[in-house]
Amino acid sequence: MAAGAKQFGLLLAIFLLGVAAAITWLSIRVLSKLALDLKETKPSFYSVSNLLVPKLNWVFDVALVINCFGGVIAYVQTFGSLLTTGLWGVIEWDKKTLSTQNTALIVQAAILLALAPLCMMKEISGTKIANMVGLGCIGYIFIMTFFYTPCTAAKADFGELLKPSNVLGLFGSFPTFIFAYGCQQNVFTVANELKDASMKKMNKIGFMSVATGALVYLPLMLLPYMTFGSSIKGTYLANLTNDDGTVDIPVMIAYVLASLSVSISYVLLLQPVRCSLMSLIFGANQPTGRKEKTYRIGLVVFLMLLSYVMAYILGDNLELPINIAGLLGGNTMCFVMPFLFYLKKYGFDKKSSFSIAIMATLVFCLILYPVCLTGIIYGAVNKGTN
Repeated sequence: MAAGAKQFGLLLAIFLLGVAAAITWLSIRVLSKLALDLKETKPSFYSVSNLLVPKLNWVFDVALVINCFGGVIAYVQTFGSLLTTGLWGVIEWDKKTLSTQNTALIVQAAILLALAPLCMMKEISGTKIANMVGLGCIGYIFIMTFFYTPCTAAKADFGELLKPSNVLGLFGSFPTFIFAYGCQQNVFTVANELKDASMKKMNKIGFMSVATGALVYLPLMLLPYMTFGSSIKGTYLANLTNDDGTVDIPVMIAYVLASLSVSISYVLLLQPVRCSLMSLIFGANQPTGRKEKTYRIGLVVFLMLLSYVMAYILGDNLELPINIAGLLGGNTMCFVMPFLFYLKKYGFDKKSSFSIAIMATLVFCLILYPVCLTGIIYGAVNKGTN
């Protein structure tokens, strides 16, 4: 998020972060209404799309797989590098014998093995304890950030931080904000598993999810950027490394906890990927019993291995998988398809402000495809030539 602010400039970054939050909240409300109105059928992405737009029912699941699996790859990249740096602060080894890159590969493999049982759980509610641990990790990093970001770049030249880098690069970075808020893949699951689910409860869950994200993202985006300016790195914790390559103990702890938090997020994204692949493979005839368990475990093993290989191929290039996932997957799954579902089921009421907001947002999200894709291609080509 902090690196994305470098592309937008300070004011535009704040505005677009708010735009992404508002659109996310709107789409969660739409999906919640659909989930409750169709609750007797135990709705899923496949069943709702098959009911409302049967010719496009596969698009939703494909988009979800692209969005979530792009995040899965980025998380493997991230928790490998974060924990390696944290371990280096505790146990210094001969990097000529065991390089940082090879250490990261070992760390990634070890974490994936540890996460496998959670990834294989049938229901997402089984991860609630892990989710609380993840929130605790984010809380520590959130507090620590205030002590290590004195906003030196802002004090030196605040006006420079207001300037976007370039127009095309800016367009390519907006999907990062889409990806950051993406939680819509879990709305149907939450509605199905929530006891005495109601629109009031779902609205509360949706609002708290978006508000929590905004309250965390805003300072974690602004403070590092206002401190390091144009030198901000993809993972801003890397900017907190001392000149001699060492890190302070609080920062070292942050590396370890950030790796743990990202690992838990990996589980939350792999679960809907597995479910959507099962929908694409079996459609309405989902396997049950022992057969379902066999396919579930087999898919998880395949996906975990694939994410490990893709993370190795991409190395430290986080921007590409996140931006592609955010645009082609996140924009389609989180915004375009839910709004199409709503209009298909309830129609467009020109007297309803809610209906007008949905139509206007749908048009905006459709425009994002050519605009942001141009920016992503420009950024990838420009990075390659540099």
